[in-house]
Amino acid sequence: MLKEIEFEIKKDSRGFILIRKDGEYSMHAHLKNKNTCRTLIHLIHNRLLPRSKYLQGSCKRLLTDEEYSHLKEKKQQYININKGVVRK
Repeated sequence: MLKEIEFEIKKDSRGFILIRKDGEYSMHAHLKNKNTCRTLIHLIHNRLLPRSKYLQGSCKRLLTDEEYSHLKEKKQQYININKGVVRK
C-alpha cells in the first residue's frame, strides 16, 4: 500500500519540495536537502515514522490519515553503558 505511492522532488529557490504525484495540491512538503527528501521517501515506503517532529509533520501532509496511522515508530536502541574500562 505505502510502497505504491510515488513522489517527485523539485528544486525550489529555498530548497526542495517533495510532492505526492497522485495526491491533492496540499500534499507536499518543503525540505532543505535533497538527501532529506530521499530519506523521507525511504521511511514512508518502509512504514517507519521519523523521529524528527518536523519530518513527522511532513509525513502527515504527504499521507492521508489512514496511511499515516500505518506508520510504526522506530524501536528504541539499546546502549550498554557498563562496557568496562579498556586497558592497554
